[in-house]
Amino acid sequence: MVAYTHFGKQPDVFKHLILCEVLHNEKPQVYVETNSACAIYTMTRTPEQEYGIYHFLNEIIKSSTLKSSLYYQLESENMANGNYLGSPALAMKIMDKNVQEYLFFDLEESALENIKSFATHQTIMPPIKTFNCDSIDGVLKLLPSLPKTTFLHIDPYEIDKRNNNGYTYLDVLINATRLGMKCLLWYGFMTISDKTRLNKYVSEKLKKANIKDYTCSELIMNAIRKDTIICNPGILGSGILATNLSQCSKTIIQDYSNKLVEIYKDARYKEFDGSLYNDIISKKQNIKIKRHL
Repeated sequence: MVAYTHFGKQPDVFKHLILCEVLHNEKPQVYVETNSACAIYTMTRTPEQEYGIYHFLNEIIKSSTLKSSLYYQLESENMANGNYLGSPALAMKIMDKNVQEYLFFDLEESALENIKSFATHQTIMPPIKTFNCDSIDGVLKLLPSLPKTTFLHIDPYEIDKRNNNGYTYLDVLINATRLGMKCLLWYGFMTISDKTRLNKYVSEKLKKANIKDYTCSELIMNAIRKDTIICNPGILGSGILATNLSQCSKTIIQDYSNKLVEIYKDARYKEFDGSLYNDIISKKQNIKIKRHL
């Protein structure tokens, strides 16, 4: 049985909204996902989902940009039937036959079976390979054999946690970036102290690797505190770190982050302030902007 419960929460909305638009724009030949989880979920309408995907759907009328997004089009159709599409399904729907191969990693074998089952119901589907193993080692081993036109969706939550061989998911991004591949890495945090530590970790590792052109956008709940956790909507803050993307995709990341801040302006999670703010960090432009809209 799959134990995942993250689906449909606010960080998923952020992650999947941007993933859909970037994949459509970049049009990769090979798609790799490090932490796939399932392709499709049955919604249970928890308070966390109410704050996440349901708030997004209810407030979509406020933003023509979000209403025309691929994420909205795909999720609204499936949500009407009580289902939520995870990133493997979104990727398949958006890229369809235009991808040569999909490579999905997950430690839960049942999640990979869910992906394969979903794929069998697609009209046209390129080859799918699944890997039930540690994805840090697995992807690092595969990278030299993959084409430069590969897109990596790295989705671990903890990007600084070392595996048994001493590598992290940020190492995966760095190695793929050096090979010219496009990368989108998502991570989460629960306190400002965690955020500060991760920002320092990322900037120092990328500087050491001589990766100067990257974009990082974070969405953070205003209820977040320095060292304490007063509520738990799933995750209080999350970020998307991107490398080797086109300028159009970089703009998409920034614009859609701001649009989500706008539609969450008056949001509540239970009795807590559910509004968001956005930190955008771009090494190339040497800027860090904190936005409250």
